[in-house]
Amino acid sequence: MSSHPRRPARHLPAAEWWAPLLVDVAAIQRGSAPAGLCVRDIDLSSGTAELTVQWPGRADATLLPDPEAGRAALLRLMAAAGPVEPAPEDHDSEFWVADTPLLSHAWLLDELGRRSDAWYAYLPQPVELLGVATDGRDTATVSVARLSRDDVVRVRVALEGLGSDGTDAGLAYTIVEHAHAADPATLPTAGVQGGRPVYVSTLP
Repeated sequence: MSSHPRRPARHLPAAEWWAPLLVDVAAIQRGSAPAGLCVRDIDLSSGTAELTVQWPGRADATLLPDPEAGRAALLRLMAAAGPVEPAPEDHDSEFWVADTPLLSHAWLLDELGRRSDAWYAYLPQPVELLGVATDGRDTATVSVARLSRDDVVRVRVALEGLGSDGTDAGLAYTIVEHAHAADPATLPTAGVQGGRPVYVSTLP
């Protein structure tokens, strides 16, 4: 537990370095869902951000954004790979609900980005966000490194209904707490990531 992020964002000292990026990706995912954009993977494990994006009928594209370059810069970067649209103008101030899997994914990314204090301010042992992936249809997977245990828990989150009615607020804290409490003896394994054993757990 700490009062400070492990690695603060340059312009938001109370947020983790990846938080502005997740919020911006969420906005573009929301605006571009009708065009078929799926931000399939956000890999943060190297300490830099790598995005894998896809559209129907197109090959996956890998992007290397500056996490704090801003939404307009991210939109331009994504536009070089496929069709994108900005989020509605009031995206950052309005209450909105998700009614498709891609919009539920956008909602989850927004939740994680806006509540990055979940990763440093509430648990007795340190954890780190390694990435967020999705199949764009059924499930998103949030990879959590448990630093004191030197392992990784991939928390699977169902997309159906996620962010549809306001009852999922605070899900970032639930995911982190679930990963922290996971018992490796009861979980299936999924290889190794960064030299750490990986376990898979599904959020109830």
